Amino acid sequence: MTSEYMMRTFLGLSHSGWRWVVVVTALLAFAWALVRVLQKRDNPRLTRLSMLAFTIGMDMQVLFGILHFIERLTQNALYEGIWIHLALGLVALGILHGLTARARRQEPNVQARTHLIAVAASFAIVFVGVAVLVGGLPRWF
Repeated sequence: MTSEYMMRTFLGLSHSGWRWVVVVTALLAFAWALVRVLQKRDNPRLTRLSMLAFTIGMDMQVLFGILHFIERLTQNALYEGIWIHLALGLVALGILHGLTARARRQEPNVQARTHLIAVAASFAIVFVGVAVLVGGLPRWF
């Protein structure tokens, strides 16, 4: 089975299409965290909303991915790299949630660095997770 099969199911289409929401929210959260680190600005509401948007985006992406994985598993349609892809998605989500929870208990200047690390680390792991799939990095373009 190829990625063409993925596009023929609702869950496959959802998981594939939702990635752009994750990319956009990751860029916004990263940019705002970087502004906070470099300029020492603090806007708690904007910080909270940007991290919340990225976290919800990642939560939904992993949910769609797990459901799509189960769908493929029941149809015996797994392909190379899917186990690693699933594991890396869960690791990325765990890092994001862990660091975001840690940041809530930190002072604003330290919190900005923690948010920056959370977004960068989780998104980097997602990028590697996509690279291990059949088709690899061209899936991003």
